[in-house]
Amino acid sequence: MSPSSRLLLTLLFCATASAASAQTPDKETAVNCKGPFKALLEASHAEKRGVTLFFNGQSLSGIVTACHDDGRIEMRSQQFSKVVVLADRIDAAAM
Repeated sequence: MSPSSRLLLTLLFCATASAASAQTPDKETAVNCKGPFKALLEASHAEKRGVTLFFNGQSLSGIVTACHDDGRIEMRSQQFSKVVVLADRIDAAAM
């Protein structure tokens, strides 16, 4: 299995697991991102600006919609309505 296929399967699994256990909030929740990319992730959420995350040779662009205490970062983009990324998998971030 190629690294890009493995990455896609990991992202889809995380999105499916998150969607199964997620509850829809009535109002916008505060973002409390952790880790070395905290400033960029919180700025993306506050300013509604896109951020590009790099991991395992791949990149993913979108707007941060939520950060969770367990290290999940929820994003949305033009292509996907919801993407869940694990914070410990991120190699770099750019805005």
